[in-house]
Amino acid sequence: MTQILLAHQVDLATWRRATRYHVFAGTRPEDITWLVQPSEALFHPSSTDPQTLFSTPDEGKGELLRLPRRLVERLVLAIQAHEPERFSLLYRLVFRVVHEQLDIRAAVGDPDVKQLDALAEVVTEETHRFRADFAATFRHDRRGAWEYEPAHYIIEANAAYCLERVAEPWAVQAGYRRMQWDGHIIQFGPGSEEGQNAPLSWQRDGAGVWQGYPKTVLPPTADEVAKTRTLDQLGSEAMDCRACALWEPATRTVFGEGPVTARVMLVGEQPGDQEDLAGHPFVGPAGQVLDRALREAEIERPDVYVTNAVKHFRFVWRNTRRLHQKPDQEAVDACRIWLNAERRLIQPILVVMMGVTAAQSLLKRPVTISRERSRIFPLEDGSHGLVTVHPSYLLRLPNEADKQREYQRFLEDLRQVKRFMEESQSTQPSVL
Repeated sequence: MTQILLAHQVDLATWRRATRYHVFAGTRPEDITWLVQPSEALFHPSSTDPQTLFSTPDEGKGELLRLPRRLVERLVLAIQAHEPERFSLLYRLVFRVVHEQLDIRAAVGDPDVKQLDALAEVVTEETHRFRADFAATFRHDRRGAWEYEPAHYIIEANAAYCLERVAEPWAVQAGYRRMQWDGHIIQFGPGSEEGQNAPLSWQRDGAGVWQGYPKTVLPPTADEVAKTRTLDQLGSEAMDCRACALWEPATRTVFGEGPVTARVMLVGEQPGDQEDLAGHPFVGPAGQVLDRALREAEIERPDVYVTNAVKHFRFVWRNTRRLHQKPDQEAVDACRIWLNAERRLIQPILVVMMGVTAAQSLLKRPVTISRERSRIFPLEDGSHGLVTVHPSYLLRLPNEADKQREYQRFLEDLRQVKRFMEESQSTQPSVL
């Protein structure tokens, strides 16, 4: 009987290396026992890296273990399930695919395939719940650790999501694991069930056994986006959007922010360099111009919803700087699903389109700002729209006189928004 020691509950790297070796060696599933190192040993300073305990003399041959994509996708999820026999199940499935030509798609009634699908499904459900709760918890600069009790081993696999969703420092404390981001690195530590008196030690992500663990990516379908009922869920789904190529070079998806009760939605083009790093829309130079104009128009930014037509930063490197590039039509079209979903959930009475990209995305036709700006007009969904310039336009003007003149025009557009808000409020029926 062969025993394989895994470093922790989601040690995919060691499981994969052992599986590759033993599948090629023809080791039967029933001849392998899978063990997980106790957490107290994992975080002990003198603990031995389990990866050094397993030798694979034939790894240098360069033979690849080719598996169906569906199996790999489900495997990454199922290994996070709170099921002691999952390592054996997953090895058995890989063994059967390689040696018995098991067809995962055709064998829908196979007991192993059914269990794989069931484990992947429960992990997916909890992952969605965890992500929405995480976003809601850290929406308002929360301090201290968020206590969460997962039914499955999902914490590590969502580290990348948490970092993308919230750039500021955060900490998650679960029964089996702690995880924290201090603004520089992600670290893992023993969970709260280890006991309050146990010494708290941290291990750095990307080092030692914290390499190769599963990282959950759940690109949403159009149907899933259409059925989403909260902004936190919607923003969480957007983190894994792969509908266009912009997600790969960008640091993160920069989703909209503001209350679901907002009566006005401000739509820009795309996040810039600072927004991409901070994870918030309109926090760079253009955002400072917008904030100033909102204050002078007597509109409170926390009362409006601020977003962009495109949620990823498109840029080109110039030496060590990332310079803004206008998003192409493919990105605008791909991102429209998120803008439409934001409008569906918020139901604003007025949508302010700042710049050509925002206006063309919402109106789905060519737009000339000089011809269309500064007038409020009805939209197809019963709300109203107003076209104006993007705040970054004011920063690009060549001289101070032009900047002052165009800023006053932009300010007057926002004052028109303020008047529209007040007039629409006065027409609302009173409720006793």
